[in-house]
Amino acid sequence: MNKWPLTHLLLHLFITIIFLPSLTLSRDTITIDSPLAYPDSLVSSGRTFTLGLFNTSKSNLWYLGIWYTQTTQQTVVWVANRDTPMPDSTGVLSINTNRSILQLQTSSVKVFWSVNSSTMVSPIAQILDTGNFVLMEKDIGNITWQSFDYPTDTLLPGLKSGWIEGQYHLLNSWTSSNDPTSSTYQTKLVLAGWSELFICDGSKRIYRTGPWNGVHFAGEPQMTPNSQLTFVYVSNQNETYFTFYMNDTSFMSRLVLNQSFLQRYVSIGSSWTLYWSLPRDNCDNYAQCGPNGVCNVDSSNSPDCTCLTGFEPKSEKEWMLHDRTEGCIRSVELNCTRDEFITINDVKFPDSTNVTVYSTIGLSECRRRCLMNCSCTAYSSLNILNGENGCAMWMGDLVDIRTFNGGGSTFYYRVAGSEVPATSIATKKKNAAVIVISVALGLLILALVAYIIQWKVIKNHGNSAYSHRQTQISEEFRQPFATTGNKVLEECSSKRNFMSLPIFNASVILAATKNFALSNKLGEGGFGTVYKGELERGEKIAVKRLADFSTQGVGEFKNEVDLIAELQHVNLVRLLGCCVEGDERMLIYEYMENKSLDTIIFDKAKSSQLDWQKRFEIIKGIARGVLYLHQDSRLRIIHRDLKASNVLLDKNMNPKISDFGLARIFCGDEKKWQTSRVVGTYGYMSPEYAMDGVFSVKTDVFSFGVLVLEIISGRKSRAIFGAEPFINLLCYGWALWKNGKAFDLLHTSILVNSNNNSEIIRCIHVGLLCVQDRPEDRPHMSEVILMLNSPHALLPQPKQPGYFIDMVPGHMESSLSYTVHDTSITTVEPR
Repeated sequence: MNKWPLTHLLLHLFITIIFLPSLTLSRDTITIDSPLAYPDSLVSSGRTFTLGLFNTSKSNLWYLGIWYTQTTQQTVVWVANRDTPMPDSTGVLSINTNRSILQLQTSSVKVFWSVNSSTMVSPIAQILDTGNFVLMEKDIGNITWQSFDYPTDTLLPGLKSGWIEGQYHLLNSWTSSNDPTSSTYQTKLVLAGWSELFICDGSKRIYRTGPWNGVHFAGEPQMTPNSQLTFVYVSNQNETYFTFYMNDTSFMSRLVLNQSFLQRYVSIGSSWTLYWSLPRDNCDNYAQCGPNGVCNVDSSNSPDCTCLTGFEPKSEKEWMLHDRTEGCIRSVELNCTRDEFITINDVKFPDSTNVTVYSTIGLSECRRRCLMNCSCTAYSSLNILNGENGCAMWMGDLVDIRTFNGGGSTFYYRVAGSEVPATSIATKKKNAAVIVISVALGLLILALVAYIIQWKVIKNHGNSAYSHRQTQISEEFRQPFATTGNKVLEECSSKRNFMSLPIFNASVILAATKNFALSNKLGEGGFGTVYKGELERGEKIAVKRLADFSTQGVGEFKNEVDLIAELQHVNLVRLLGCCVEGDERMLIYEYMENKSLDTIIFDKAKSSQLDWQKRFEIIKGIARGVLYLHQDSRLRIIHRDLKASNVLLDKNMNPKISDFGLARIFCGDEKKWQTSRVVGTYGYMSPEYAMDGVFSVKTDVFSFGVLVLEIISGRKSRAIFGAEPFINLLCYGWALWKNGKAFDLLHTSILVNSNNNSEIIRCIHVGLLCVQDRPEDRPHMSEVILMLNSPHALLPQPKQPGYFIDMVPGHMESSLSYTVHDTSITTVEPR
């Protein structure tokens, strides 16, 4: 009895020794006699890539794909049946018995993917260590089909993307991170002119790389040769493609087109790191500044459009309202005989699909040919490798130009001879004389006009007291606005020129408001009361009247006049004028039919007017307005009192930010300031400002985040939630987010459906990112807008919001003004 167990043990050991290698070694090949079925997979010889069946975390559909073998998170780089998924995992990948078809079929014998090839004697399918899956003749090794000819969303080293052997090899993103189905977001190669690669959403162009200049794509100056990567671009009559190779095998790299960006990832070990993304900023958006416009980006990634020298905005009105899509037109038309060229450096070449290319001539001959061709509007060298050579000539408008801080391209564009900046001393002297004479004549005319106006005023009003008062008002407003207590701000404000406003007579305002009739009252705030009015010519106005009890004084009144007079944006309220007579201080605004945002979102009956789409548009409109204040306006302003009652809605429910009495200008390189006098509104102030008086652009970002959560929920930021008396909206929203119940935050009028779920969650996500406790964790407004407008952008996880215990009981919105480190609150006014 003891011998049998020993014999059995020896037999088991023998079998283990004989068959262990075959059990542990993975195969990389399919033959006619060895198909592939789940859960088996093929692994490349160097164990870099795996081919097999997989499904996504949120789907029961199954796909045949290739992924990296040794990364911690499954990273799929190719999908065979992306548009024809299998309902289960019974699929089998096999080589058909007729020796010419590689196919994927399920137990129902339905074919979900197949490859037709010429008849082969001994076909095999193999996954290579490059990530390429090939069908080839076993004994000969000639490849008859390969996955590299049919890329999905990923460009691997050695995979050629472009026009090859009569077909396009381009990238097409997944529909979502859990759905490999082909989306409308794809790369497109335009072979016309000077060929370049575009990222498109359907037919809409999103971004372009710029043409290849011999070293890198003209729109990607950072793509310089290095020891780790080699970039290859080939363009001839037969093919045009781009690829890259790894010089350093200690790490991996891949290029991925997702639902929003073209991104390069690198991996050293088992995890991936994002290296760069395209588009990188707003200036990378195609035609951001329209035809003949130039997009410039400062250190804060703020787009600023200018016209090329010799051009001017096509629509001055739209340009001032920050809509630059119509671009620029020539100030002086070309005449083809006396035209000149202006040089522009460190830029991205304009759209090159209408370019004429000459590869054998130099730059001087290129200039001559362009000058002789009346349709030629610009030229440049074709190749910067080994000096400038070749010729590229543009015809028509110059579209999608942007600047770089270095490494950009140089090109030469055509203008009328009179538009070329003067360079000679004689020309400068002549221009100086013209300027002096013009200024003198201008001053003379202004003096004459001023005399006529003064004479008419005195005549119309019949006394000199009125004229004297108007002079006092003008002098008062020409003084710098309320003292800032900050040298940088004082210097910044002192450099500005006052933009004069129409000054209304008090009698005109009294008539327009029917002596401030109670029926015309629109609302009341810290400044005073706001009335509806109608001028004699029928124009409706809103009049903000400073009250005797107002928490805001003359300083804030001046501040608002001085600031808002110089601001023009579709999402900022327009100031029409002011009135200062005796003790009266009034501001006259354009009339907003739907009053302020708080009168709608916090009203049970009216809030039903706002479905999700309208709320989303309001959020994005406010974001654009704040971005304009922070980065795009000439003054650069921190609002400091951004709240629902300071957002007005026009007849189409478009939001407009108002009330700049507490706003502060910032300039230079200053990032934050500290004040001894904190002013603002409870529930909207960031912690660092409320507690320590420190404010920056992130102060407004915090207030914007509160607004987002209020708009989504229809609840006030300082409302009471649950049994605990001091839990506010931020606490409530944060608790729901952590527990995976974000949809419980929504107002009842918002209908949740598959079309807007991700949009709603993204807005809540952005709102929580904006109200994080630490200012450095909050995004800039430029980043906020990108997040809101990029449906599939990856957002960082929010941290705990910066809330603090209410200092005033109840759910009232209260104005605040106090001295930091002094517990005496000077003004608390219920709203």
